[in-house]
Amino acid sequence: MEDSGEDLVPIDEVARAFGLNASALRYYEERGLVTPSARRAGRRWYGREQVRRVGAIQFWQRSGLLRLDEIGEILDGTPTRPWDEVLGHRLADLNAQIEGLQAARAVIEHIFEHHPDQPPDGCDHYEVLLTSSNDDR
Repeated sequence: MEDSGEDLVPIDEVARAFGLNASALRYYEERGLVTPSARRAGRRWYGREQVRRVGAIQFWQRSGLLRLDEIGEILDGTPTRPWDEVLGHRLADLNAQIEGLQAARAVIEHIFEHHPDQPPDGCDHYEVLLTSSNDDR
């Protein structure tokens, strides 16, 4: 997989460009997600396509919140589930997280508005929330 060397970038520069540690790139390599285009004196060098794959991995981890195995399947074109199913499940997960965060925000806003100087213990609204969280179990 030796490249001409013209457009190769060393591992530390690739890592820095994406705000990663070089160990993350080595982990991606271990997982089969990226492959250095060359190794020189024990140092990994990446070509344009591999740098693009690192960008795709970062995008899907941050934006789509996909797992590394799902990302690998997408990048390799070998998904074990249809693309729309992968995204549908992830969308449902994100919606559930959003609902949970909105509920947490509402509680914090209530406490901040009605109990800014003391804990909300004894507040009817707060006590109902505590009781209902036990009911969910």
